[in-house]
Amino acid sequence: MKRRNFAAGMAVLAAFGPRALQAAVRDPLPAEGVELTYKVFYGKQDIGQQTVSIRQHDEAGHVVVAYRTKLKVKILFTTAYELDHNSTEVWNGFTLKSLRAKTVEDGEHFEVEGEATDDGFRVRQGLSDWTAPNDTVTSDSFWVAAALTAPNVINARSGESSALQVTDLGNSRWRLEADFDDGPIKATLRFDGDFLAEAEVDSGGHLVNFQRV
Repeated sequence: MKRRNFAAGMAVLAAFGPRALQAAVRDPLPAEGVELTYKVFYGKQDIGQQTVSIRQHDEAGHVVVAYRTKLKVKILFTTAYELDHNSTEVWNGFTLKSLRAKTVEDGEHFEVEGEATDDGFRVRQGLSDWTAPNDTVTSDSFWVAAALTAPNVINARSGESSALQVTDLGNSRWRLEADFDDGPIKATLRFDGDFLAEAEVDSGGHLVNFQRV
């Protein structure tokens, strides 16, 4: 299992625009102090959890969302994969203003930073620097149904940007796909009202399941 090929993109989305889902979502961002927890399974193995926290709004009234994903996959008595991912997003209404993410994956350290500019969403990862579209969300945002309205997504672990393809499967279930350089990410999401209830992610042939607790 390699970086960005395992569970890349399952966390939370808080992005939005005047598209079809907008009318169905009363308030895409809940009040400060809300925290959601998702247990993560690889097959029948409980491999960790993911949390999303709506922190206190900052002085400018922006919404601050913090994420933590901690996973460990074991085969027999050997650790086959380990991930510790933390990120923070700042939102101004329906606009992503900034992203700060740190990831330790199988002992390797990665950092991604991004901020909205007049020319687009500027992303930095290591010594690389590039600009993604401004009407974007991150892979750490798919806990909110309104996220499905975004046309673009940024991988919070790698900084890569991709167009987001979404298909309505009915019964509050949605199929999404994003094609990153290291391979496509495909997921089936089920929402309970405005928020993600469960998800199955197919990343590089590995099926990972998220269940809200």
